[in-house]
Amino acid sequence: MSSNDKFGIEVNFLTGRYVATFHNDRQRGEWPPHPARLFYALVATLADADEPDQAEREALEWLEAQSPPAIAASDAAPRTVASHFVPVNDAAIVSGTWQNRKAKNVCDLLNQLEEELVSSEGEITKKASRIQQRLYKERDVKRQVNIVGNTNPASAGAMLPDQRGKQERHFPSVTPNDAQVTYLWDNAAPDRVRETLDQLLQRVTRLGHSSSLVSCRVTSGQPSVSHAPGSTGDSIRAVRRGQLAELERRYGNHQATKPRSLPYTDVPYRAVGDSKPEEPTMEPNTAGEWIVFEFAHDSRAFPSTRVVELATAMRGAVFHHAKDPIPAELSGHIPQGKPMDRPHVAFLPLPYVGSEYADGRLLGLALSVPKSLSEPARQALFQAIGTWEKAASRDDSYRLRLTFGSQGVVKMARLRSDAVSISLRPRVWNRPALRWVSATPIALPKHPGRLTGGSAAARAKAWAETEDTVAAACEHVGLPKPSSVQVSLNPFITGARPTYHFPPFTQNGRDDGKPFRRQLVHASLTFEHPVKGPLMLGAGRFFGLGLMRPMRKSVESDGDSDE
Repeated sequence: MSSNDKFGIEVNFLTGRYVATFHNDRQRGEWPPHPARLFYALVATLADADEPDQAEREALEWLEAQSPPAIAASDAAPRTVASHFVPVNDAAIVSGTWQNRKAKNVCDLLNQLEEELVSSEGEITKKASRIQQRLYKERDVKRQVNIVGNTNPASAGAMLPDQRGKQERHFPSVTPNDAQVTYLWDNAAPDRVRETLDQLLQRVTRLGHSSSLVSCRVTSGQPSVSHAPGSTGDSIRAVRRGQLAELERRYGNHQATKPRSLPYTDVPYRAVGDSKPEEPTMEPNTAGEWIVFEFAHDSRAFPSTRVVELATAMRGAVFHHAKDPIPAELSGHIPQGKPMDRPHVAFLPLPYVGSEYADGRLLGLALSVPKSLSEPARQALFQAIGTWEKAASRDDSYRLRLTFGSQGVVKMARLRSDAVSISLRPRVWNRPALRWVSATPIALPKHPGRLTGGSAAARAKAWAETEDTVAAACEHVGLPKPSSVQVSLNPFITGARPTYHFPPFTQNGRDDGKPFRRQLVHASLTFEHPVKGPLMLGAGRFFGLGLMRPMRKSVESDGDSDE
């Protein structure tokens, strides 16, 4: 088969139906099957092999590096979802306290063993051998469960079928008009990759639930596309470069015994054949992926006026756990100490805005990683976060602690799936829109003059200069000038705070290094064509200021809610 042939993967549902839960709604069936789910099935099949196959691994690495595929799928009818109550499978004859203590000891020993092997460059030292022996003893539970007198009779009785509790489960499914789905990639696959993937696909037996049986193969056919990746549309889970390594890393943490979530990349897909043509979409050079941290409920007392302080504290915590030298794309400063001109990692506290009851408090924090970030800088960032998480206490799900001045400590946890709070979901901040408003005020790169004092003519000139400066800030991040710019000291969206509630934002000048106080303003921007975020503007855009929120309507009232 020639490498010039188009590359696709065909999935046939042998029972005529597809059983899979939508990733953030357990009562909703997924359709069409997301490309990420197909990739998960391929990785699971690779892991099930008796011997690792390097060619299959390389083929999956080739696949994950491709752009998201188009999908050819028929319409499907959802089945009515019924509740099923199934016996709990994890009933135990030992106490939860005993299990938790054992699990903590095993995790601690595994971390010690890993650190020792890293320091000894893989050599099994005497210390490593002692840790392995202790690990074997901790994992040996036979003494606890086999010897009479060591177990609690009440716990043992709970193992009997009629004593086990019941848990509500849903098994949503859809019945497609045509029980075949094809994924189509733009790039042709090399012959070796095609052959290897075809062999791997032949071993894939299910997609989604275990009852959703499939047969899969590589195909060069070109069926009519029903869903295509674009700049607007429904979010569908896809994969990106490094997905296989990330899945393996996470498996090393949960070992299929702990709660886990699978990594994915949200990609907008539009239904092909929609009568409305897709508008060209622009995005700023700050656009990219987000790493989101959710604050514990008792740490959500901070108003959005504290964004710079919180962003600075988060930046310091990440840098504290990063290896020296810290890449300039992570620190934002070149070796001479001057700020970088290129996009770098931004630290963005996320306020609760845009809802009728929004009060502006901070619910979490995102690290915004621009697409242009180099792979070494990306790796340095993820290693720093991983080091921080490994060093943190494991007694609390919100185990990361961020010291925040006299306010005490902020507890947080990295989100590994969709957040409950909509304000913490990246797609709320990055969806394409014509109109954008500031959730936190923009720090103007240059001072426009007095906005509230002086003569009427001087104030008018200062406000006009402010509008021009905000428009120029859009050009600075790679966007065209907005068709309309409105500026104010008061917010344009519910929950945001007026500029005069924020403490002074001061930066050192580029040339003389002297402190310079930035003027803060809120803005409402309208563009000729949709802009896809995340969008941050102004001199404080890497510290939580100038965070823009897309609006669904061209004119949006305070009562319009996205929450």
